[in-house]
Amino acid sequence: METLGLKEQLVKRSNKKVLSIFVVLFFMWGLLTVMNEVLDKHLSYIFDLTYSLSTLIGLTFFSTYFIVSIPAGKLFNDLGFKKGIFIGWTAAITGCLVMSLAIHLINYNIFLLGLIVLAGGFTILQVGANLYVVILGSRKTAASRLTLMQAFNSLGTFVAPFFAYQILWRSVGVSDVVIDQMPAENLFAMEASFVHIPYLILAGLMVLFAIVLKVNKIPHIDTSNIEPLNKITSLRRRHVLHFSQLRLGAFAIFAYVGAEVALATYLFDFAQNKVAWYWGLAMFGRFVGAYILVKVKPGKAVGFCAIMACTFVVLSILTSGEVSIWIITLIGLFNSILFPSIFALGINGLGKYAEEGAAVLVMFIVGGAVIPFMVRNFSYVNYEVAFIIPVICYFYIALYGLKLSKYEKQESK
Repeated sequence: METLGLKEQLVKRSNKKVLSIFVVLFFMWGLLTVMNEVLDKHLSYIFDLTYSLSTLIGLTFFSTYFIVSIPAGKLFNDLGFKKGIFIGWTAAITGCLVMSLAIHLINYNIFLLGLIVLAGGFTILQVGANLYVVILGSRKTAASRLTLMQAFNSLGTFVAPFFAYQILWRSVGVSDVVIDQMPAENLFAMEASFVHIPYLILAGLMVLFAIVLKVNKIPHIDTSNIEPLNKITSLRRRHVLHFSQLRLGAFAIFAYVGAEVALATYLFDFAQNKVAWYWGLAMFGRFVGAYILVKVKPGKAVGFCAIMACTFVVLSILTSGEVSIWIITLIGLFNSILFPSIFALGINGLGKYAEEGAAVLVMFIVGGAVIPFMVRNFSYVNYEVAFIIPVICYFYIALYGLKLSKYEKQESK
């Protein structure tokens, strides 16, 4: 008994060490993910982009998830988690360096190529790192663990604007007072020569972390012999998409990422000063949510948060002005636990199909390209009509959390 207890302690200590490494990974990953959005106007100025051409940045980024996710799942099946995550991280570094070079050369095509490589790396990380955190420990606390990791990812997205602007301002060497009084066009012209530097610095930090990844032991978790928990009612029920919690969860991921990005885009267009609040509330909600999800079932938490988000979107339609803007901003708080909880619910009980399942879920992050595009097009009628789309998204997510994520389990032997 004492030997068994010692083994359990060693396993827990090893898991904590691995999770501490993943904290840094998720943080830096979040930092770089929003860099394009933070520097969007600078990039448009440098590459002299029309509105249509500038939308290619978001479209390229999210479309890559759709293309790369299935091969990423196979990569982890063939090579294991450590090698797969290292390959994804290396691809992200390469993409970052190519984007920095493209900005320096003022070549938009090379920039988009670098963005594809970067997004491909992040797709691999989304499949592998999220899945690894979920299966590294008890199934009951999987959503809590992933929510905590995603909180540090959100911390990275929250810090990104300050990181980028501090580098640009210090590179230019002009005081904050002068910058605040300077017309935007003059500011972009002054900072244009330095926009590649944040990408270059991040690439350097990522190289250092790649060394940390390489020298640290990340235990391999073999799922190949774990049978699914679902009750098998048909001999044909052997493909990953036959599992309802995954299939329906993929659409929930599609709806969530789409609605979240659509609302963030709306704030960026009409109340840019609220964007930091929106992402900051999501970060705060994840830190709190990691604790709550230890005590509350993920399905119930998803249902509650999605219903609240749905209600707030409706309230924003019925109100106007600053009140409506603040209501949209507060939705960031209810978005906080949705992605990690839906992800955990989607691969719950998949066993040996977990890698394939994670790949399918990540593939549907493409909703971040599709739904904002739809919302923006409907906004030409008016935003009251356009916001019906996020209402439908959150309604479906609530339905998934409360009902559709459940499945019939096979009888324990």
